[in-house]
Amino acid sequence: MSAPKYLYIDDENGPSEISTLNGFNDLKLIEVERFPLADFKEFGKLKLELASRAKEIAFNGLILDLRLDGTGEDRTEFNATSLAQELRSVAARGEIPTFPIVLCSTEEKIKDTYSSDKTSHDLFDYKISKSNPKPNWQKLSLKLSSLADGYQWLNSEKLNLAQIFGIEDINKLDQRIIEATFSFSALYDSAHFVIKNFFHQTNPLINEKILAARLGVDLAVTPVDDWNKLLDSLFKGAKYSGLFSDGWQRWWADVIVNIFAEISGERLSFLNAADRVKILQQKSGLDSLTAAKPLKFCNSTEFWSICEGFKVPVDPLEAFKIATSFGLKPWQESKYISLLAILEREGYTDRGLRPSPTELENIEYTKELLGI
Repeated sequence: MSAPKYLYIDDENGPSEISTLNGFNDLKLIEVERFPLADFKEFGKLKLELASRAKEIAFNGLILDLRLDGTGEDRTEFNATSLAQELRSVAARGEIPTFPIVLCSTEEKIKDTYSSDKTSHDLFDYKISKSNPKPNWQKLSLKLSSLADGYQWLNSEKLNLAQIFGIEDINKLDQRIIEATFSFSALYDSAHFVIKNFFHQTNPLINEKILAARLGVDLAVTPVDDWNKLLDSLFKGAKYSGLFSDGWQRWWADVIVNIFAEISGERLSFLNAADRVKILQQKSGLDSLTAAKPLKFCNSTEFWSICEGFKVPVDPLEAFKIATSFGLKPWQESKYISLLAILEREGYTDRGLRPSPTELENIEYTKELLGI
């Protein structure tokens, strides 16, 4: 089976753009071909060309620079947002297959244009930063390959929600999630919902670091092989297996809680990290599992989330909610940042982390209590 093919559209052809092409193509997990933008600078002409190629399945996805109207030799009079919007509309009408669209630009351009235009966020499935000096091409390639395969699956079969989400009984989901899917009118709606609501947020799925926090395990100390053995032996039934699951490892939060209760007779959230890990050691035979310890300025090990600054376990009662530019869905949980990360401004510059304005008074009160 051939690797999924992406067309890369950029108005510049400097070291960053060449590095992007080589970074992907060297691994051969996906094929990235430079699109000759110089031959299609007119919006209508470019749209028709891409639509024609999409009908022929000549590519499986697009990688777009945000500012096609930038300063490069092949600059246009439009940007990636307007192109993506038109292609999404054409696909929604059933004129072409739907496919993943990935944003690839510098952090400066993303912050100046993309971040301030919230309406454009729904157009792109993933974004890649050209500013990263050491991109993880393996991770990026796996995600883009998963996106291409997932869209192909959506295009080729008429799927119900249970198949898309990878569960046997859709009624086991929070009914509010099911209600949110009633407005789906195009294939892209399913893809967008899974990526934005399942992968980017906490609940109903959780990522590996939050999973480790809830199990009380210190990933930095526990051997990787033994951690994987634990997941495969005891928590395999909680692994997400739906759309894009080969690019994003996630676990069903409620199933993790249920499995732990079944094997231990205990409620996971009522135990501290040491007690959770002791049970896991007994049930798995993996003595190398190591309990996580609290960050500086924290005392509790009843971990349920992570500090987004340091990406380590934290008890939400000893941390502070992070500011978001959007409202959380009723079934989603807030993300948190620790006092240590706030004081050291960890993640403030490169990831834009900020405590919620509603937490500022609590932060000052906590600092006073600690004499900071």
